[in-house]
Amino acid sequence: MKQEITYYAKFELCDDENKTPKYQMTQAAGCCPAMEQLKGKNGRVSLYLMSRRGYKSAEPAMHLQAKNSLRFTGLKDYYINGRMSGFAYGEPSAKKDYSKQHTPNPLFDIRNDGFLFRFSDCMASKDGADVPASFELLILAGARLLASSYCKMLAMGGFDGDLELLRQQATRLD
Repeated sequence: MKQEITYYAKFELCDDENKTPKYQMTQAAGCCPAMEQLKGKNGRVSLYLMSRRGYKSAEPAMHLQAKNSLRFTGLKDYYINGRMSGFAYGEPSAKKDYSKQHTPNPLFDIRNDGFLFRFSDCMASKDGADVPASFELLILAGARLLASSYCKMLAMGGFDGDLELLRQQATRLD
């Protein structure tokens, strides 16, 4: 049984001067008020693909960071056997706030949801490193504990029909 997909977004790599790969939301479908709170000054949601410093085996090697240094999610299974898998899963922080300033966590209300990611096969070079040119995000209601299993389903094509429909329904954000 598949979980309800409450939100879909496509993020594309920005061509900017920043060394850290920056992705900007270009399409969206569904409803997720938390994403509205992540909009920057330009009115767009941007996420940065960050590698983990002081990497420990229990933590994902990569994560996505939103505005104000909010850790959007770790990217579990981003690498499998040392290679980029093309798929990942994660979940938002379950804490009410973040940072030393105790900033309210805009993702707190969706803390029980699961995040699935599908990264493009097309790569772009960013400071000598290959990074995905784009990725798609699926937010699954209440799927935090089963996100790993749903990620495997995504990788095996279990969400292909849903993704095709969501791509057609998505609004282009220009």
